[in-house]
Amino acid sequence: MNFPIFQNVSLLLRTFRQVATMVVLLMLAGCAATSTFIAYPHKIQPLITSLSDRTPIDLSQCLLNECKSNDLILYTMERGRYAQIIGNSAASTSDFSASMAKIAENDAKALISASGIGANVAATLVNDNAIPYEGEGYERVLLHHYQALNYLNKKDIEGAGVEVRRANAEQEDSLKRFEKEVVNAQREATQKKVGGSASRVVSQYAQMDEVAGKVKNSFQNAYTFYLSGFIYELLKQPNDAYIDYKKALEIYPENSYLQKDVLRLSTQLAMDDELLELKQRFPIDTKQFVAKNSAGSGELLVLFEDGFAPQKHEMKIALSLYTGNLVTIAFPIYQEKWSSHVPLQVIGNNQFIGYTEPICDVRALAVKALKEQAPVIATRQIIRAVAKEATAAEAKKQMGDLGQFAANIWSLISENADLRSWLTLPSNAQILRTTIPAGRYKLALQHPMAGMPAYIHVTITAGGKSVLQVVRTGREIYSSVAQF
Repeated sequence: MNFPIFQNVSLLLRTFRQVATMVVLLMLAGCAATSTFIAYPHKIQPLITSLSDRTPIDLSQCLLNECKSNDLILYTMERGRYAQIIGNSAASTSDFSASMAKIAENDAKALISASGIGANVAATLVNDNAIPYEGEGYERVLLHHYQALNYLNKKDIEGAGVEVRRANAEQEDSLKRFEKEVVNAQREATQKKVGGSASRVVSQYAQMDEVAGKVKNSFQNAYTFYLSGFIYELLKQPNDAYIDYKKALEIYPENSYLQKDVLRLSTQLAMDDELLELKQRFPIDTKQFVAKNSAGSGELLVLFEDGFAPQKHEMKIALSLYTGNLVTIAFPIYQEKWSSHVPLQVIGNNQFIGYTEPICDVRALAVKALKEQAPVIATRQIIRAVAKEATAAEAKKQMGDLGQFAANIWSLISENADLRSWLTLPSNAQILRTTIPAGRYKLALQHPMAGMPAYIHVTITAGGKSVLQVVRTGREIYSSVAQF
């Protein structure tokens, strides 16, 4: 005897078994090792909380599985940054090296490989989180930047020099990669007839213009060029230092410390024509460079990093495809609003030394990077929506309404925005550079958004340079010093 209700239940179970099988296959393709279904910020929140309230974390057990996953690059960057802030330079150097090695391995691969195909198929069927994380251009640059700081902490100036050269090369390479990605996305959008739909998705990013408009692009930042210039000075290469200081000045001309360094070196190197132009732009008395660098004084450079980089949020929009059907897609967006930078006040032996000034807004780099990637992301999402629509139609043909229902359910639960980015980066970076009499100083580091002032002892040597790294994470302030 046939019972239609049991036949329908049996069909439904077979359908969901097929969906489950598809999920398993996708996991084998690498999806399970990524943030495919769990929003990435939730995974990193324990690190941020630990830095914000100094709750200890066992680094030897932190993110072990994640650092072996397809998102190794991102997780080792996060863990390396955490280790650097708490003063574990050895662990930080190791993790950053792992990120760099994986990036180099991926970049050296052929454009089409078995693993690449698996990731692209998974992304088409699931969401962008199935694509192994490669690192945004600004993140790759800052990866070398922070590795250079690790070498400075070990007083390995040569090693730091290698890293800033790599950082500067990455600033150029990232732009080239981005241009190729945009061209490929435009070509694919035309071929798949989704160009118009992709443009409508991109228009949703207009609300981020206020923050993104603070930088020309996401591939270059004055902070890294400035650090590069300083390291070249340590290496006794003033010409190279001058070049990178000038690059930094082009990006962030408002910073008075940067203005003084460019004027100082143009004076020292007898760049008379350029010096005349610089004096017209920045009316600074160059006689102070001789007076302040007299015997018995040394330099103090403060690198202040404030807060945390912004986190992406998911936004879903209904979109009409060229097929006439309506679909809902999820895409990442920043809800960050522009706010001014708050400086760090430095006091030495109860005497005011100075305030830091901004030189890089990482928030703006992150938002700009997302806006730059918007056409690529939108194209990929529309193509995925079309593919899922075709899958639902085929499921209906093969298994009827229940098959289509199962396919639609899969489409709904699998459509999640890619919220991955390097979250333990600072919100912004600031610098203070000054010359003060040689001696031992008890520095008080004061910030209105922190708790009590933080204190650190620094010895200024005649003719020497001291680099003070300061990171504010909520009400906590971390600091370390390297002296040369």
